[in-house]
Amino acid sequence: MATCFTKLIRRTLFTTMLLFVPCCGLQAGENGQVLEPSANGQITGIVNPHDSTCYDWRGAVVPCEFRRPYADLLLDASSPATRFTDNRNGTVTDRLTGLIWLKHANCFGMMDWHGARQAVKKLKDGDCGADPAFSLADGSSAGDWRLPTMQELCTLIDFGRRSPALPKGHLFSELPTGFHWSATTLDSHAGVVWIVYFESGTTCYDEIESRAGHVWPVKGPVK
Repeated sequence: MATCFTKLIRRTLFTTMLLFVPCCGLQAGENGQVLEPSANGQITGIVNPHDSTCYDWRGAVVPCEFRRPYADLLLDASSPATRFTDNRNGTVTDRLTGLIWLKHANCFGMMDWHGARQAVKKLKDGDCGADPAFSLADGSSAGDWRLPTMQELCTLIDFGRRSPALPKGHLFSELPTGFHWSATTLDSHAGVVWIVYFESGTTCYDEIESRAGHVWPVKGPVK
């Protein structure tokens, strides 16, 4: 079973005490109450039930009140007014990061981590179904795509939104329930890998043998 959290909160050393927020798509306010997303998808509170310092999945300090695209923190940059471009070939370009993502967020269904890595390596022009809205027509060859690192995957999280927790105007389609695999294993355990639930923007980790993960291929460098 995945162990999940939206942000880590601690009072002592990171390696000795972690408070995990369950993968329920909700957050707890500073007085401990559970906060629901508002009708427009914006979050009315942030995780900080013990008035403690907040940390992200890397152990880096993040503002507990942060309710914006996570890429703004990761890259120390502001999102452009029009962040995403539909390339009309089955891909979407993120103008903030320079990354090119498959438009179809569930082209492969669910598979384990090793299967996900192999599937992405084989992805090429003409794959991802016959529907012209999703079929890959970018001229790519096998080996051009990769499973995103955790940092790359996290650039798509927007902590101010829910269902999905993706930036406004994201242009992606067919986002599944459940989690997406990253390519990043835990430093302390090579058999466990970081994952993201995009319904809630929750970052978690799960065993690589789990067959519950989805695959979201990416190509291009982070700026």
